[in-house]
Amino acid sequence: MPDTSYQEMINVKKQFFKTDGIQCFHAVQSFVKGEITPEQVHEIGMKLAKELWGDKFQVVVTTHLNTDNLHNHFVLNSVSFLDGKRFSNTKKDYAIMRKTSDRLCEEYGLNVLSQEEKYNKYATSSLYKELMKDSIDYAIVNTQNYNEFINILQDLGYVVTDKNNTLSIRRDPYKRNTRIERQFGNKYSKENIYKRILETQPLYTYSSNPMILITRAYENYNKQKERHYQNKGSIGYLIYQYEKLFGINTESSLKSNITKITPELIAEIKKMDEYFNQAKFLARYNINTEQELLDFEKSAYERANPLKSKRENLWKKHKRAKTNEEKQAIENEIIEISKQITPLAEEIRLCNNIVQRVDKIRQVQLHEQIEQEKEQFEKEQEKNKKDRNKAR
Repeated sequence: MPDTSYQEMINVKKQFFKTDGIQCFHAVQSFVKGEITPEQVHEIGMKLAKELWGDKFQVVVTTHLNTDNLHNHFVLNSVSFLDGKRFSNTKKDYAIMRKTSDRLCEEYGLNVLSQEEKYNKYATSSLYKELMKDSIDYAIVNTQNYNEFINILQDLGYVVTDKNNTLSIRRDPYKRNTRIERQFGNKYSKENIYKRILETQPLYTYSSNPMILITRAYENYNKQKERHYQNKGSIGYLIYQYEKLFGINTESSLKSNITKITPELIAEIKKMDEYFNQAKFLARYNINTEQELLDFEKSAYERANPLKSKRENLWKKHKRAKTNEEKQAIENEIIEISKQITPLAEEIRLCNNIVQRVDKIRQVQLHEQIEQEKEQFEKEQEKNKKDRNKAR
């Protein structure tokens, strides 16, 4: 129900000790002007939500009439009420949503985009925004102050507009500025970017030399993966075999783009760093089963949440401070607390990502098993048919 949907979602998060991180996912389904009634729009939206998410996730469906194009908004709880697992928001999920939406629209006799239109729309918006977000995150964790943050974005080829407490960026060949807080949420407001810069200590000195970044990412990963993925019953081994099976190795794609640092290069290095960090994490804490992973995540939340509350109170105190000396003293306290929170937050993030990755691997394995069984069944059917023909 609308009046209780927020609290119901929060209750699920508390039940599974997953109140941090991404809270919800948002999607929009739009319709051509004048070809459908508001009642039909809502009916299609409800069918879409039930088919895609209804058996595992809470979702609010709203139908908006405030534009020429009637459209549905979907707000999906990031944590499942069924098993407490987080929603895995991938390109595959995006494609399934489009395919399901198209099928429902066709059942109602409505227009859908052609494959070419879909590709062009996706390529010019989704990927561009994904790279933009990666670039902003990279700039935040590799800088010690706001001015250097702006300089890194400029090194990455972005035109930065910073005025009236609003930060907008764009990158050629796109001509339109993107207001990053509006696009990516409150975490990317100027105030919160400043907070994140203050709370995050750079792991490496920033360098615009792409070879330094490539060497760091690739060597870090290879240094850890085989050494720590030998236990055949472990989660790590499952991930390692999956990478071998699908040839996950971005060395060549990294080295193909070394003329200058770019958002695309940052995205590739981000993948390598993530693989390395997952391998190192599983080995350090000797985590071999999914239950051990979930227990570790719960413990990390219990240690991190009191520290986060203390830091939030310090930021409130920072707003009330009247002198620069008071503010600086509070900022120093925040930095010290952040040094305790950062490794815990990283461990929680790694737990979430590993669980999602293992789920994907198992889905692939299940699909392969089904395909193999289907192939075997068809071979047996063909053999039986031949045997019957011979008997005649």
